[in-house]
Amino acid sequence: MTSILSSYHPQASTAIPDWVLMRDAYKGERQVKSKTIVYLPMTSAQEIDGALISIVSAGYKSYNSYKTRARFSNYVREAIQLAIGMMHSQPPEIKLPKAMENIKSRKGESLQAVLQNINEEQLLSGRIGLMLDLPSNPAVGEDMPYLATYVPERIINWDDGTVEQLVPQSLGLVVIDETEFERSADFSWNEQKKYRVLMTGSTENNESRGVYRQGVFKDGDFVESQLMTPSWRGKQLDKLPFVIINSCDITPDVDDPPLLDLGNLCMTIYRADADYRQNLFMQGQDTFVISGGSFDEAEEVRVGAGSRLELPMGGEAKYVGVTSSGLSEQRQSLDRLESRASSMGAQTTDSTSRERESGDSLRIRVAARTADLNTVAIAGAAGLQHILRIAAEWMGENPEEVIVIPNKEFGEMPLTGQSMVEISTARNLGWPISARSMHDLAVKRRMTTKTFDEEVTEANGEGEDFVFGKQDNGDRASVQPNGGGPAGQNSVAAQSTNPSGRDAQ
Repeated sequence: MTSILSSYHPQASTAIPDWVLMRDAYKGERQVKSKTIVYLPMTSAQEIDGALISIVSAGYKSYNSYKTRARFSNYVREAIQLAIGMMHSQPPEIKLPKAMENIKSRKGESLQAVLQNINEEQLLSGRIGLMLDLPSNPAVGEDMPYLATYVPERIINWDDGTVEQLVPQSLGLVVIDETEFERSADFSWNEQKKYRVLMTGSTENNESRGVYRQGVFKDGDFVESQLMTPSWRGKQLDKLPFVIINSCDITPDVDDPPLLDLGNLCMTIYRADADYRQNLFMQGQDTFVISGGSFDEAEEVRVGAGSRLELPMGGEAKYVGVTSSGLSEQRQSLDRLESRASSMGAQTTDSTSRERESGDSLRIRVAARTADLNTVAIAGAAGLQHILRIAAEWMGENPEEVIVIPNKEFGEMPLTGQSMVEISTARNLGWPISARSMHDLAVKRRMTTKTFDEEVTEANGEGEDFVFGKQDNGDRASVQPNGGGPAGQNSVAAQSTNPSGRDAQ
């Protein structure tokens, strides 16, 4: 039986146009314009003038100018970059067994960087694959497993079984397109078709449990006997070390890219902008018309200063141009489209400013109202945790010790001098918050990297002119770093009273 490794899963075939559009939109104007009529169709006049027939025709030259004048507004990249900045404004919490602390990506990236790449691809295409693999020829003591990421276009086929009563579905087969350019001895580069096959059990039926095997096959020629069984220090796996992470879950089923509506809107704005700028251009391309005279068509007609034009009695010369009556409507339509794109992406557009939205507003708007940042962050962390727990199992460690907690404080409150005074005042008026909690807030806002005790010691060591907890009225607060205050917690005993006359707690 001949296997066709280049076969696509039906869901992948359907989703490819969406993935391509989103990736083109993210790359920007140069990439979008390289696709020519895919995103910017020719006008009927350009087709009549031979644009589809020859690149030296007047129609093609007209289309090339039409495309060059158009502007592509990259709201997709802007939305994703701002969202990633907010999602990773604080580092995620990743706990691993000591033996796994040096695990990285195949490019040497840290797990925090891997999680950031996962989140970016979740927002862009809504899907990413994460594989656990072993070095091919490891040096002594350098056989640590590593993580490899795959964009959805590379994950061309998979099998997670069929729906049968209440039997859980699980991945038993994944085919990855690893086609790449390889350098020859003469320094030229040639494309080499390669496919990586991951599977458990037999090729006939999907088996979620079975000895894990994998292999790389060139030119799509699959030979089952060439599959290898990876082992880490003699230990094999009985599951597929591969996880597919979507924008909302970690199942193999394909979801729409969360920003697909924004990507489509960007292409609509691109076409509308091309038409608008074409009409603006035509406003300056008036046609010179002479009536009532007889001229040879080959005769050159000159106009402007220093030229002379002789017309017979009753003759008339004038310019005829394109009417501008529709330009205002085009501009208004384009403004509405851009306003809509801004509200779907990372900005709000009002009549006074285009400042960044607040964290809460962005969390609601980003991901095109189908998957908010919280959902994306949770799914990304769950996928990374899942593959790391497989690594722990493979290495003989406790999988439960692997914990990945994403940052979910997207709209962080800025810690300014005024906000610190307000927090301290509220504390003195009875708000039950400890000095240690206030210090933790300062650490999160990157005002300090010291521990609470280190900060107290250093602050009090700066002399009589600066004592930690000193009040505006000259009274000084005593710091009790070893169990002072209620319930044995560190506290600052402030010498102040609240408005009712009772001592502040």
